[in-house]
Amino acid sequence: MKIILSFLLFSLGCYTLSAQRMAGESTIGVQSGFSLASALFNLSEIDANVDASTPPALQLTYDYALTDRLSLGGGVSYQRFNLAYSGYGEAKENFDVRLSRFNLGVRGLFHYGNSETMDMYSGLRVGLSNWSLDVGTNDPNFDPPKANGPAFAPQLILFGIRGYFTEHFGIGGELAAGAPHVVSLGLHYRF
Repeated sequence: MKIILSFLLFSLGCYTLSAQRMAGESTIGVQSGFSLASALFNLSEIDANVDASTPPALQLTYDYALTDRLSLGGGVSYQRFNLAYSGYGEAKENFDVRLSRFNLGVRGLFHYGNSETMDMYSGLRVGLSNWSLDVGTNDPNFDPPKANGPAFAPQLILFGIRGYFTEHFGIGGELAAGAPHVVSLGLHYRF
């Protein structure tokens, strides 16, 4: 609930910013996001001797305005998940297991008007997430998480907003369902 309230307050704060969207305009964004996978990963209690941690998902997006209402673009995202084992097995070994997710997708956005003050949108992102695993032990009894290879990763962008402090630089955020994030905040450059 705190995340949704913060997002709404952020949206209202953007109301005073300028964000005219015009056909042919491009926007590049650098965002940091909270994902459902990281929440589940951090909440899981694998073992008392395992410390789980997940940095936020990092994302780079590009959107090209086809019209003042529709844009087409893409996104690249990376997130790492860490498991630090201490005192594992008979040898009481300490080691790390690193899972990482690289997501590449295409996104189409519908913009809710051509406002002088902000750019609000919703859309769909379709892509793939490639999972990789790096295990820091050779113990034959260790059963690592099963997370190798690509997986289909759709995302519904429920609501996004961008507001600009200058003609080119601004801030924005998204609330979404699916990979690579649920909530993200970031900086945007428009040209």
